Amino acid sequence: MAAVVVAADGPIIGNASSSGTAESPLPEDAVVFFGLSLVLGIASRHLLRGTRVPYTVALLVLGIALGALEYGTSHKLGKLGNGIRLWAHIDPSLLLSVFLPALLFESSFAMEVHQIKRCMVQMLLLAGPGVLISTFCLGASIKFLFPYDWNWKTSLLLGGLLSATDPVAVVALLKELGASKKLSTIIEGESLMNDGTAIVVYQLFYQMVLGRSFNAGSIVKFLTQVSLGAVAVGLAFGIVSVLWLGFIFNDTVIEITLTLAVSYLAYFTAQDGADVSGVLTVMTLGMEMIAYIANTLIFILR
Repeated sequence: MAAVVVAADGPIIGNASSSGTAESPLPEDAVVFFGLSLVLGIASRHLLRGTRVPYTVALLVLGIALGALEYGTSHKLGKLGNGIRLWAHIDPSLLLSVFLPALLFESSFAMEVHQIKRCMVQMLLLAGPGVLISTFCLGASIKFLFPYDWNWKTSLLLGGLLSATDPVAVVALLKELGASKKLSTIIEGESLMNDGTAIVVYQLFYQMVLGRSFNAGSIVKFLTQVSLGAVAVGLAFGIVSVLWLGFIFNDTVIEITLTLAVSYLAYFTAQDGADVSGVLTVMTLGMEMIAYIANTLIFILR
């Protein structure tokens, strides 16, 4: 807060604080951190090109280092440190709402349709029973090994959160090592699908932790409603998008904006309106649209 400091030669206006503490972070400090993060990402990707180190791993190390400098030492980072603190206290729901729909849609939209058809059985086995087995194993380990005396519901809740895997680094290494496209598709597709499975499992155990009771029949009903309802919502938005795209000719701005907007609308309609899995909804939407585009190209080329 601005204060008047009286000196020998007259009043001087300054930003002195009566308590001598540092200035509070300003909103524009968050933009400084955002811009620097993009620069670090570009630099890491450029410098690590040709190496076997994924740039995402380098960014993780850089993030840990910046956080350690700001929070763990007396060497503050100035406006950059203020930006880190602003981003650290952002609402997690807002962060997910901004980035998750676009990332999910891009991942599902970028997959190859013919490879998905060939690997669908393996992906479903890994993303369905595989995630459930992983959830139970992790929940049992948390229950018996962690010194927190959690009940089974809380332990399985955390197990469901940890059961979803992120294959970014793995897929990048497989591509650099020249692994088969089928193996990369199975790992990437399973990861995309297990996000939806893990979210559904998390919602189930979260309701249990809040005190809602389930029997075997209600569990099956809940899982079926959340998963199949999400697929139905995704198919509905996909059909509307495909019909709308049919009336658009050679206007990339409208096409890109439409696909991006539909991914957000589908996610929030499913998550907040229909009370089903938004992750599965966007995944279904992306796969349906890429299938439509692939089929359209095939018939045109014929």
